[in-house]
Amino acid sequence: MRLMGGFKKKSREEPHRRRLNADVLAQRRTAEKRGQTLFRRNRTLVGSLSPQVTSASELTGDLQSPRAHAHHLMAHRRFLGTIFLLVVGAICFLTWLLYEFTAGIQVAPTSSIVIDSTRYEHAINDYFVAHPFQRLRVLLNENDLSHYLAEITPEVKAVQSGGAAGFATSQFDITFRQPVVGWSIGAKQYYVDDSGVSFQVNYFAQPGVKIVDDSGVPQVAGTQVASSRFLRFVGQAITLAKADNLTVTQAIIPANTTHEIELLVSGHDYPIKLSLDRPVGEQVEDMQHALQYFDAKGQKPQYVDIRVSGEAYYK
Repeated sequence: MRLMGGFKKKSREEPHRRRLNADVLAQRRTAEKRGQTLFRRNRTLVGSLSPQVTSASELTGDLQSPRAHAHHLMAHRRFLGTIFLLVVGAICFLTWLLYEFTAGIQVAPTSSIVIDSTRYEHAINDYFVAHPFQRLRVLLNENDLSHYLAEITPEVKAVQSGGAAGFATSQFDITFRQPVVGWSIGAKQYYVDDSGVSFQVNYFAQPGVKIVDDSGVPQVAGTQVASSRFLRFVGQAITLAKADNLTVTQAIIPANTTHEIELLVSGHDYPIKLSLDRPVGEQVEDMQHALQYFDAKGQKPQYVDIRVSGEAYYK
């Protein structure tokens, strides 16, 4: 009976012990696995009891290692530095655009004269309407602008950019033509400069040389009498004669012709006949030789005709 009782008691305790041993082994295996995951050689051991830090390698948690914290600050500084450089670059670029952009226009003459500024500001603005990209001064083509103004306002000889004159405002320095001869056609007054370009608006003193029209052709603007070719010829003849120390006092258009002109030179009472169909430089040279010849001879003819190349006729 004792053996039976002892056998039964042993059979009751053994299952309980086996279960305990199995639980202990399971706990040990779990602890070993955790140790293999969290603790390795050559690794920084970081632990935290904070519920906001889910792992030791987290860079955004409240509790970080000094190494992770320094890495986070370095990346943040690089990001802020990049943003700062982009913002500064954008500001500098916009400032440069505003400095170079031409929204407002100011004009100034290159000589001490009083001009109608509005007339030329409107003309320059019309040019920019047709060429919007040239509102940036670095893209401005001054030659094209000068040609445009010479067509719209012929009294303008050249235009140059004078730089910034304020916020988004540019200044333009304008050189105006100076007349060497004046000629009235009907109710309109025309002028011609030393390059032979005709224009109507004059900001300088009235020229000392005037044209006397004896052609009999009706004085209507746009006719051949007022052609640019004729005015150019007169202006060049007066300028070349002045270079040879000959002062032209009057230009006369003979009757029944528009291809000839007679010049009166200071100190001589007789006219010199020139032709618009011959080069003006050659005729001015022939005029100088003819005047020297008659001065040396002491003669005063009624007129001298140098319209034929290499010959001079007189009466």
